Amino acid sequence: MTLRKNCVAVISSGNGGQSLAAYYALHGYEVRLYARQQERVAMFPSLTFQLRGAEEGSARLALISCDMRQVLQDAALVMVTTPAQYHAATARVMAPWLQDGQIVVLNPGRTFGVLEFGAVLRESGCHAQIILAETDTFVFTCRCEHPGFPIIYQIKDNLKVAALSPTDTAAAVAQLCQLLPCACPASGILETGLSNIGMLFHPVPALMNLARIETKERFLHYREGISPTVAALLERMDVERVNLARAAGVPVLPVLDWLREKYGTQEDSLYQALQNTAAYADVYAPSDPHTRYIYEDIPTGCVPMAALGRILKVPMPVTESVIAWASTVCNVDFYALGRNEKRLDFSSLLRGPATVGMSAN
Repeated sequence: MTLRKNCVAVISSGNGGQSLAAYYALHGYEVRLYARQQERVAMFPSLTFQLRGAEEGSARLALISCDMRQVLQDAALVMVTTPAQYHAATARVMAPWLQDGQIVVLNPGRTFGVLEFGAVLRESGCHAQIILAETDTFVFTCRCEHPGFPIIYQIKDNLKVAALSPTDTAAAVAQLCQLLPCACPASGILETGLSNIGMLFHPVPALMNLARIETKERFLHYREGISPTVAALLERMDVERVNLARAAGVPVLPVLDWLREKYGTQEDSLYQALQNTAAYADVYAPSDPHTRYIYEDIPTGCVPMAALGRILKVPMPVTESVIAWASTVCNVDFYALGRNEKRLDFSSLLRGPATVGMSAN
């Protein structure tokens, strides 16, 4: 069947999914939004979303459904915005319904998301010749106060994109650039994976403010939840990440340079940079201790970086301690459950470009 070039499937109805769906619909695309349960479909008052912030207007979606087949059918572009700890489950649901030629982009992949996603598709018997790619970060800073009312605080600059098969990266970037001109090619999935800044900005502040989160205190995640002491700890984690990338032979930006590239923030310390990044000014902390800031970013960010560090003999004591700390506090073995060296094929990743038969070319 022929894919419809103006049709976009957005997988996941959270903050990112609603914002991305509204953004594409506002620009004239036929948008179908996937919600994993009928209860989540029913939470939307209508198909018309009211988008505010960097882009504003009423945007009408074509469909909101928990029927994956219906959502994916003939869509040229599939944007997966589900939290990364659900990538494997999402791939299993998508596997029977993907079609030749579709471009599937994980927004973002966190660390090595396409490796896991591609492996699960194969294990699930998916034979469709697709392009599978990931971004280094979610393209928007956004939130949804109520279902159907997304707010885009800022569209990030220089969205790095890499396909699982490197020869497919150009096609994925070209597709995204039709509406997101900030998309640009990365050198590969080592670069997008090791550029995961969420593993810095999310779990440690959440863990260090857990009592406030449990008591439902409303506070700003970046401006009030990250003190100079917390920021200094994040800077030490970032040194480990940059050292790891250097050992792996890939270019990544240190966190201050990343903030300059994505947001134009010009400061000499991480604390001051976070205080003065306008896109973060109104971002509130989670209100649930089971936040994705821990349950997503530890297993899909900290764990694969620590695992790669063990393979490459790069010391990562702060990152390792954050994993152990979160595991103790939450009574979950995040390392065992995360993207570790037993679950991902790190050896093939380090040998060279990964090609796993997913290419549409």
